[in-house]
Amino acid sequence: MQSLLAFEAAARHGNFSRAAEELALTQSAVSHQIQLLEDWVRQPLFRRIGRGVALTGAGEVFLQTARDTLRLISEGRDRIEPYRNMNSVLIWCGRDFAAGALMQWLPGLHAAFPDIEVWVVTGSELREFDRIDVDLIVSSRPIRHDDVSVSPLLQDRELAVCSPTLHARLSRMAFPQCLSAAALLHDERRPDWAPWLPALRQQGLPLRRGATFEDAALLMAAAERGLGIARLSASLVAGAIEAGSLAHLSQVPTEVGDTLWLMKPKGAARTPVAEAVWRWLLERGRLFDEMASPSA
Repeated sequence: MQSLLAFEAAARHGNFSRAAEELALTQSAVSHQIQLLEDWVRQPLFRRIGRGVALTGAGEVFLQTARDTLRLISEGRDRIEPYRNMNSVLIWCGRDFAAGALMQWLPGLHAAFPDIEVWVVTGSELREFDRIDVDLIVSSRPIRHDDVSVSPLLQDRELAVCSPTLHARLSRMAFPQCLSAAALLHDERRPDWAPWLPALRQQGLPLRRGATFEDAALLMAAAERGLGIARLSASLVAGAIEAGSLAHLSQVPTEVGDTLWLMKPKGAARTPVAEAVWRWLLERGRLFDEMASPSA
């Protein structure tokens, strides 16, 4: 590592002395580190030019490798930085939950824990805790393992939503006629829009297909812009409904969606705040269920 740092600095400055000043080393220490590196690659990396140095052909080639290596190490160090902070919590969750419910909850989380540093990680589905170091996981697929604590976080629901302007026109119309008064925005993963829609179509209900999206965030954006009616998970759109950029068409039947589970490793948490956030999220999930229940 020290040899790579010395080599990169000397190549950038074209001078061992200035490289030594930057690294807070002596010139002889820099020369020694570069000599070790040249012994390892078995060829010279610099040639002398007056009081400075210039890269050899091999040095030019190796410089990019050295810089790529140092960059990767620096990025890796940055990724593990939160583990030094005892007020940090690392949460893995799906993109829809992160963009919706979690984003809506974050102001309250920071109010409850003013010094907290939250790291939100999204990506491919996690099946085990030991493959990535996170404190909490929110997923529709519970990890059933002796070393994992699993608790239901919230019961998601599928809602029909549209822009407030469109809602003002449709809200007084009965179901299912309201669905004929605007385009239906589709999720590519759910071609039928709703499980009961094919039956309505067979009964002669005129329907107009609008746009189709493979990404739920784009589908939500289209609904916010008044392009039609979308069916989206409550955990994704709750914040938008609260903010007033989307409105719920309550006359359209609501379907039960996925159960989202909150998980953590059993035993002592990495930090005290991670355990506190676990309890805080469970309370937020309980409130979410109460607000989303049909009687609410």
